[in-house]
Amino acid sequence: MKRKYEIEKVEFPEELFTDGDLAFRRGAGIMSHVVIAASTNGLYSHVGIIKKINNRCYVIHAVPGESEKKGDIDCVKIEPINIFFSIDRAIKGAVMRVTDNKLIATNAANHALSISSRGTLFDHEYNLNDSTKMYCTELVNFVYKKCGIDISEGRIRNINLPVIQGKYLMPEDLAAYKDIKQIYHFSR
Repeated sequence: MKRKYEIEKVEFPEELFTDGDLAFRRGAGIMSHVVIAASTNGLYSHVGIIKKINNRCYVIHAVPGESEKKGDIDCVKIEPINIFFSIDRAIKGAVMRVTDNKLIATNAANHALSISSRGTLFDHEYNLNDSTKMYCTELVNFVYKKCGIDISEGRIRNINLPVIQGKYLMPEDLAAYKDIKQIYHFSR
C-alpha cells in the first residue's frame, strides 16, 4: 500500500529556500491537536530546519510516530521537503528565515544534520535540559543557539493540560523570533 506522500506530487519553490530556513507545519493528528490546544495562537504544531543537498531541500526534524517502518525507534531524521509537507502530515505550512547571515544559517543546518546522522533519539520526556535526546523545537533552538542566535528569546511556556504538564518550547515560540521573516506559506 502506498502512503499518501508517495502519491502526492506537490512542488515547492525550493529555489526560494536556503540552509537554515525553518519549515513549520500544522498537522491533523492527535499530537498536533494537543500542541495547538497548548498554544496561544495555534498556527503550527511542528518545526524542522532546512538543509539543501544537491540543490534539493530536505527538512531535519524530530517527531514521534513517523518512522518509515513499524517498530523503528523515533529519532531526529532528515527527509525531502515534499514528504515533510505531504498531505497526510500537513494541513498548512510555512518556511521562515531566521537570519540573512548565510554562514550562521548554514552552520545551524550542518549542526542539525550532524545530530541527525548520529541517530539522536526523540525526546519523549520533552526535557530541554538534556540534549542527548531532542524534540522538534529543542533541536531547532539548540542548533541556532550553538551558532549564537537564541530563536526562543527565552520564551518557554508552562503548560498544565490533562495530557501534558510542564515547561515546553512551542513552535509558535520560535515563530515569534524578532527577526524572523516568512518566505513561503500554504494552506490546504
